[in-house]
Order: sequence, then structure tokens, then C-alpha cells
Amino acid sequence: MFQVFVLLTSLVTVESASLRLDNQANEVAVMIDVFAEKHWLSVNVTPTETVDDAGFLRRVTLDLAGRVPTYDEARAFADQSGPNRRTNVINQLIDSLEWALHFGNVFDQIIQGKHAGDRAFVEYLRRSFQEGKRWDNLFRELLVGPWTTDEQKSAKLFLKKRVQQIDELTNDTSRVFFGVDISCAKCHDHPLVFDWTQDHYYGLASFFKRTYEFGDNKEIIGEKDDGEVTFVDVDGESHTAQLMFLSGTVVTEPLADTKFKMIREHALNQGNYMPPDFRAREQLVEAGLRDSRFFSRAIVNRIWAYLLGQGLVHPVEQMHSENPSSIPGLLEWLAEDLVQSEYDLRRLVKGIVSSRVYQKASVWRSSDRKPALEHFAVAPLRPLSRKQFALSMVLAAGTTSHDQAKRNGEVDTSYRQMEERSQSLVGALDDRSDRFQSSTGEALFMSNNDKIQSLVQNSKDNLVSRLTAIESKHEMIEMLFWTVLCRAPKEEETEHLLAWFKQNEDNPVRACENLVWAIISSAEFRFNH
Repeated sequence: MFQVFVLLTSLVTVESASLRLDNQANEVAVMIDVFAEKHWLSVNVTPTETVDDAGFLRRVTLDLAGRVPTYDEARAFADQSGPNRRTNVINQLIDSLEWALHFGNVFDQIIQGKHAGDRAFVEYLRRSFQEGKRWDNLFRELLVGPWTTDEQKSAKLFLKKRVQQIDELTNDTSRVFFGVDISCAKCHDHPLVFDWTQDHYYGLASFFKRTYEFGDNKEIIGEKDDGEVTFVDVDGESHTAQLMFLSGTVVTEPLADTKFKMIREHALNQGNYMPPDFRAREQLVEAGLRDSRFFSRAIVNRIWAYLLGQGLVHPVEQMHSENPSSIPGLLEWLAEDLVQSEYDLRRLVKGIVSSRVYQKASVWRSSDRKPALEHFAVAPLRPLSRKQFALSMVLAAGTTSHDQAKRNGEVDTSYRQMEERSQSLVGALDDRSDRFQSSTGEALFMSNNDKIQSLVQNSKDNLVSRLTAIESKHEMIEMLFWTVLCRAPKEEETEHLLAWFKQNEDNPVRACENLVWAIISSAEFRFNH
């Protein structure tokens, strides 16, 4: 009884502390902190302090806009006061066009994986985020359409990239939309996870067996009237798979309308596609949304991993009974809230970045052992994606045109121009990984490539030209740090650079070029922290 009393008392304390968050923080942020603080208490973990304002602005701008803050943004935020500054920045970012442009790239990677990079598909995603399309609607469009308009046609690229390989289509659908790597259950029941059997694998594959490309140019992703999946178990016995979702729910196919089937076959013979009465992929979508546990938890876990470096369930494709969420109850609550909000991803993202969990510092100053990442008590160092890194280099070392574009309402054009310029850098940069280490190739590229050198050479209205036009070395150093690192220089940094400029006073332009290159090549710039 005493232990129950202590637990209840601690919960009240945790809830009271969380509810003292800024009154504009939404319910999602409050509940994240409630669950996290309860967890920290249970495992005897003391979290780190909150990240400072400059670090927060850089972190959240990279996460929501895909770039570092501009000089004007960094200085304006530093000059603000009041308790709602962070909430206001979050609202501005998530309501901006840049959110849609960046999250189009983010979800291209999430959905397409090795097939990512198709411009038409990215534009489809960007329009979807700009329109505020909900995740369940995106899921439906990707798997069943409609694909009647030019804008909608790009949605079928998820299927089109995989339609020739039913195993790839089955595995990728399971991983991306349901958080389950079902591939180990193809040849036998999963040896370590009792949740997944051959029936689950082939049951899911059955929803795609009838999918095929129709037409002279294979422009239509259609479905046949029938098609069964058979498999052999470890005992050599043959089975016919049922249409079965991961939850074990079996979809029963009604008897076909013979008359309609004949009409449809005639149309197909004439080169005109007619969909069958019973469409298996549509039934998969309905099953996934009806029993939404897999679908909702999978996307919550992926977005959490994107924003906090690791999923509540890790790896993100291993959601099963043997691999529970590292903060008990939180994933389930967030998934249910997502369903109740009708799959509003903006609400979810805003809630996460508004939470104190997201806003923890990445520097561990305590003498105690640093908590494991799974406790989310200290922010991880996260390498920038290749596109984030390239776009941020172009922005930081370039002109002030993006600030001007924001004032003139021309963000879309400016963002795309920076993307176009940064595209030539992306291929040579290292992609993110769990244990990131910059490769020799990236180091050599940053050191020697002409494209990098052109960013830092003195030219009209770029950063180097603006720096060399400043007479005061103190002011020059201030502008450099606020532009590239989004913070004020430390006293020892200023002293060191003043001495360095003194040593290189015979060629101040070259000195500025070298310094800009050194800072955009630094670990501080390469990581989100």
C-alpha cells in the first residue's frame, strides 16, 4: 500500500510539473513529459538541463525546415523576450511552406527508402503536407489511389517501384506502414519472435498477389479478379494463404459476380481497364486502419526517431511483443492520440518538439554515468542528412537572399534555388547512420572539391564578401558565428580569432575564406545537437 501511495504521489508531482509548461504547449507535449518523468523516476535517471535558446533554434529549424537558421532569424530570436518565444518559433516553422518542402524530403526517405529521389514523388508529398493531408489519407492514396489527376498519379510510385517483386512490395509495406520486418517469416516461423509466422508473411503477401501493371506503357497499376499465394512450411507441407492482416484478422472474399466478371474480361481484352468488385489492396488499407495499432504506432515511432535520434521502439522496424517501448505507455498514448486527431501529423510533430524531452541539452555535465539514449534524458548528437548539410552550407556561406525572400513572400522560389545549388554537393556527402563517422571520402570532398571551394571564395554578396567589408574584427567574428553557427562566439573563441587575424593581416580576404571553410567543415556544423 505504501508503494502505491508513493507511486501516486510521484505521478501527481510529475503531472503538476509538466502542466507548468508554457500554456500554449499542447496536450501532446504535456503527456510526453508526464510519461518521460515517470520513467526517469522509475529507473533513477536524472535528465540533463534544457538546451539554451541558440541551440534550440538551430535544432528545431533543422528538424522542421531542413536548414540552419539565417543570420536575421538567429539574431531576432536572441533579442526576443517572454515565455512564449519557443512556442512562437515552432508555430511559425510548422505553419510555413518550408515545413512542407522539407518534410516532403523526409517522408520520401521514410516511404521510398532505396527508391527515394524521384522528383515527382517528392512534389506529391510536398503538396500533401502543404494541404494538411492526414497520414491515413496518404496511406490510402499510395496503395489504392485514386490516381486520376496529374498530381495524384505520382502517388502510385510506391507500388510501381516494387510491383515486379511481390516480396519487396510485401516487406516494404510491412516495414514502412506497420513497423514490422516480416521478412524473417517467409521461409519459416520467426525463430525469435513468436508474433510472426509464415501465415502472417504470406497472408500479407496475398493482398498484393493480384496487383499488376496494365496498358501498353504500363501506366495503370491494376488488380486481377483472383490470384492465390501458396507456400511450403518447414515440414514440406503445402498451404494456400488466406488474406490475413498482421493482427491475425482474416478478410473473407465474397463470391464473385459472374456477369460483371465477363464484362470486365471483355473490357480488358479491348484494352480498357476495369477494376474488380473486390480489390485486395483496398481491403488491406481498411484492415490496417480498422485495427490501427500497427499503423499508428509505426508512424509515431518513425517521427520520434527522426526528431530524437532513436525510436521509442528500436529498431523502428522491429515492433513486436519482445521489443517493447523504452518509455512504458508513451508510444501507445501518442498512437491513440494520433488516431483521435484523425492522423494529424502536424499535431504530433508540434507536440514532440514542444516537449521538454525534445528540448534537453546534448551536453552531459554530470559526473554520473550518461544515460543510454533509450531513456531520452539527454539529447543525442544527430548527423545532418546529406540534404540538410548541403542546404545549410549553401545558406550559411551564401547571400542574404533567403531572408529577403521571406520578407517578400518568395520562400518557395528561394528554397528551391538553394536546393538546386546544393544538389551538386549531396552525392559526395555521407548519409546518416546509427553510428555515424565521417568518411575519408567526405573529408577529402570538403577539403579539396571545387564546389566547396566556390562556396567560400570571395564573391558578390556572399558571406566572405560581407565579412571582409566589416572594419571591426570583433564585429566580423560576431557576424561569422551568428551566420554559420547561429550563436554568439565565446570569449576564448573571439580572443583566439583576433590573434589569428593578426597573424594573417597581410591577406584578410584569404583569412576570411579559410575561416568560413573551417567552420562549415566543423563537427559543430555537421551535427544537429
